[in-house]
Amino acid sequence: MTVEDAPPTTRRSLRQRGGSSAPESAQTADVTTEPDVTTEPDAATEPDATAEREGTVAPTDTPAAGPTTAALAWVDAATLARTAAPVDLSSATTSYTSVGADLLAKRPRRSLWRPGVVWPTAAAALVVGAYAATTLLWPLHAVAPTVTPIEVAPIASTPLEMSWPEPGSSAVSVAGISSTLASSDAVAPMASITKVVTALLVLDRMPLAVGESGPDYSFSAADSAEYWEYRYRDESALDVPVGGTLTEYQMLQGMLIGSANNYADRLASRIWASDALFADAANTWLAQHGLDGITVVEPTGIDPGNTADPASLLALASRALADPVIAEIVATRSVDLPGAGLVENTNTLLADEGVVGVKTGTLDESWNMLSAEEVAIGDTTVRLYASVLGEVDAEGRDDASRSMYEQAVANLQPEPSVTAGTVAGAVTTLWGSDVDIVVSDDASVILWDGGSATVDASYDLDDARSDGEVVGTMSVDGPLDATTVTLELADDIEDPDPWWRLTHPLDLFGLAG
Repeated sequence: MTVEDAPPTTRRSLRQRGGSSAPESAQTADVTTEPDVTTEPDAATEPDATAEREGTVAPTDTPAAGPTTAALAWVDAATLARTAAPVDLSSATTSYTSVGADLLAKRPRRSLWRPGVVWPTAAAALVVGAYAATTLLWPLHAVAPTVTPIEVAPIASTPLEMSWPEPGSSAVSVAGISSTLASSDAVAPMASITKVVTALLVLDRMPLAVGESGPDYSFSAADSAEYWEYRYRDESALDVPVGGTLTEYQMLQGMLIGSANNYADRLASRIWASDALFADAANTWLAQHGLDGITVVEPTGIDPGNTADPASLLALASRALADPVIAEIVATRSVDLPGAGLVENTNTLLADEGVVGVKTGTLDESWNMLSAEEVAIGDTTVRLYASVLGEVDAEGRDDASRSMYEQAVANLQPEPSVTAGTVAGAVTTLWGSDVDIVVSDDASVILWDGGSATVDASYDLDDARSDGEVVGTMSVDGPLDATTVTLELADDIEDPDPWWRLTHPLDLFGLAG
C-alpha cells in the first residue's frame, strides 16, 4: 500500500499519536519558552542559536515561565498537506472524494421546478388564461353594432301631359292633391253651374242634415203661371204644386237635378230680398272660401255675368260634395216631385260608372259640365274632378270630360317611390364589419303629375346579424295612400376576431368612455 492508497487518518488516531509524544512536546515547550532578555545577543553567537532552534534545545539556566500547551497539537500537518488526487483512481481500494478547489469552481445548477419559480409562473399563467377566456367569451353588449340612417329620396311621378279637349277650356284635379291641371285660366260664363253656389249659400243660412226636409214652401196658381214665363224665356224650370208645398230639400232637388231657375229664385228670395243682396253675400262667401275665380251676379246662372275659370270650378265641386246633402242630391239620376212629376238629372255622365255629380250648365249654345268621378286604383278609391266650359253640345262636353278622366287615371297608377335594394342605412361596428341596410321590396304609392311621397324609416337591429334579417321598416306615404316595406341586412355582420377581442378589453367591458 502506498501513502496515497492509505485511508484517511481518523481523529482518534491523531489523538493517540499526540498522547505518545506529549512528554517530548511538554519538554520542548519548557525549553523553548525563555524570559525576556535586556541585552542583545552577540552576532557571533547568532548562528549557534539558530542551530539550536532547528535541533535539540539545550537546557538553559533561565527558569521557565510555566507549562504551555500548543493548540491543535493533534493535527498531523503531513496528512493535511496531502490534497492532490491520485493520478489513477481506478486502482484505489477505497472511494476517493477530491476536496480540491475545483469542486467549487462552478455554482450548482438550480432546478426550474422549485416553488419560487413554479408558483409565480402558475399564477401568471392563470391570470393570462382568465383574461383570454374573459375577453374571448365576453358578450358584445357594450360594443353592439350601431345603425346610421341614410336619407332616402323618393322617386317623383311622371309629369302629366294632358291632351286638352277643344274648343273651350277645361281642367282636371284629384281629390286630396293640391295641384290642378288646366288648359286655361280665362273666365267664361258658367251658366247653371251657378246653382251650386246658390245651394251652398242657402244651406249655409238654412242648414240641413241628411234625412231632414227643412221648412215648407207653399205655391199658388200664380207660381205655376210664373213657371210658364220662365219657359217662355227659354229658361229651364219646373212646375210647382198649386195649393201644395215643397220642402227645402225638394226645392234643392228641383234646382240641382232639374236645373229649375224658378226653384233657385224662390230659395234665394226667401233669404235675400234682391239679386244684388244675394250677389254680395255670394261673392263674400266665395272669397272667404278661396274661390276668387268665381263671380256671381244672380242665383240662377241665366246672366252671363256669372263667370268662372275652369280650375276654380274644381274647387267649387270639392266643397259642394263635402256637404252630404248636396252630394246626395247631385248623385241622384231622377226624382219625382209634386207638381213637376218625374225629373231627370241633366247630368248624363251619371250613366258612367263611378260618376257622382255634380252640375251641368248651358247658355247661348255654350255647353258646360262640372263633374266628379270615383275610380278604384289598387285598393284605393280616388275621386277626380273635371270641368269643361264652352263645348259645342251636350255630347261634346260629356266626351271631353271622359277624355280627361281617362288621361288622369292612366297617370295615377301606382309607381315605385322607393325601389327594392335602395340603401336606407348602415350598420357599423368598432371592429370594422360594416353592412348596408336595404329596402326589401318596391314601395309603390299613387302619385299625380310629378308629385312625390314622403319617406320615414324606423330601425330595430336587436339581435339580427345575418343577411336578409329584418332590421326595421320604411313607411312611404303618398297623398292618396301609403305602404310599408321592411328593411333588411344586405350581408352578414361578422363578429370580432380573437385578436380584436384580446386587444380591446376596455371597449368590450364598456370602460372606454
